[in-house]
Amino acid sequence: MIYGQDLAARIAEAVNLYEANEPSEASLLLQSILTSADAPQLEEAVHAKAYTYLAMSEWSLYRRTSTESAVISALELDASTFVTHGDSWATNNATIIDSVAKTVLMDAIFQYEEAEYTKSVEHLITIVPIEKYLPASLASDIHKYLAFNFVAQRKRKLAQQEFQTALRYNPKLTLGDDAVIAPKIRRTYMTIRDNTIQKSRRKAQLNTILRSLILPGWGQIHRGDRLRGYGFMAIQGGLLAGTLLSVRSYTQARDAYDPGFGEADALSIYYQRYDKDDVDAELNALYSRYQSKGQQTNVFIGLLATVWAVNIIDAMFLSSRRDLIDFTTAPSRSGRLAMDWDQKTRLWRVQYRLNW
Repeated sequence: MIYGQDLAARIAEAVNLYEANEPSEASLLLQSILTSADAPQLEEAVHAKAYTYLAMSEWSLYRRTSTESAVISALELDASTFVTHGDSWATNNATIIDSVAKTVLMDAIFQYEEAEYTKSVEHLITIVPIEKYLPASLASDIHKYLAFNFVAQRKRKLAQQEFQTALRYNPKLTLGDDAVIAPKIRRTYMTIRDNTIQKSRRKAQLNTILRSLILPGWGQIHRGDRLRGYGFMAIQGGLLAGTLLSVRSYTQARDAYDPGFGEADALSIYYQRYDKDDVDAELNALYSRYQSKGQQTNVFIGLLATVWAVNIIDAMFLSSRRDLIDFTTAPSRSGRLAMDWDQKTRLWRVQYRLNW
């Protein structure tokens, strides 16, 4: 019936049917197009668009199995087209996307275990574009198995990049059973993991210091020490208020001395008792007050700067102490002895770790 007709136009008609809330008619039309003899001649993007709308139509008709099959076909043809046309639908129906991703991931794992690394990578690459709809743990597993395949294919840089992405999704990523995971996979992963942790640690420390630099105590609060953080805030707030008041008093004392005290003031005091010493005494009093307020202001500014500096140093030590990590990366076989003092039992806990 559709032989010789413009399939792209028929697909557009099916799209209009779907958008007009007629999924049954849209599904029938799309199935007839996709099973026709001319369907293989469609461009990949157009072909993927047809499967995308078929998936959405089938889901509206509560046909889960055919929906998953259509989504997989769309992803295999052109995943970017699926994301373009099905973004809103995929966002609102994450459960079906999760199911599709898990199905493809299981197939990829099977191919990996059968040493079919190229096929496994092809399976995984089809679902990478939809990782934004997936839980972080599932997205992490996708990149983990991509890294496994790349290690097996001796593509070290690609493997490292995939492990970095996997760790970004799941910082607590584990490789699995030590008896199953190849040593070269573990070495590659441990190197990337430790580098990632170190970078994360440096970033966290810098973040803490910058916060304390902007607002004393903010970095401490950010790292979980609220009491110390609010203490720095209170002290710095009090010193700041004192500094502002002191600067105001200093400015007033300075203006009262110079140019506030002029010839008219001196004559007014002199004519009261016709005594020059009274003028000198008043002038010296104004000067002394001016000097005193200046010293007071300098003290407040010094205390303000000191507390600010102590706050930054404290944030540095706090972030360093909170981020202590026992790195176990070892390019070759090695052992490490770890000792930890238990305050409750008042005993030393000793552990020896063998890495390879």
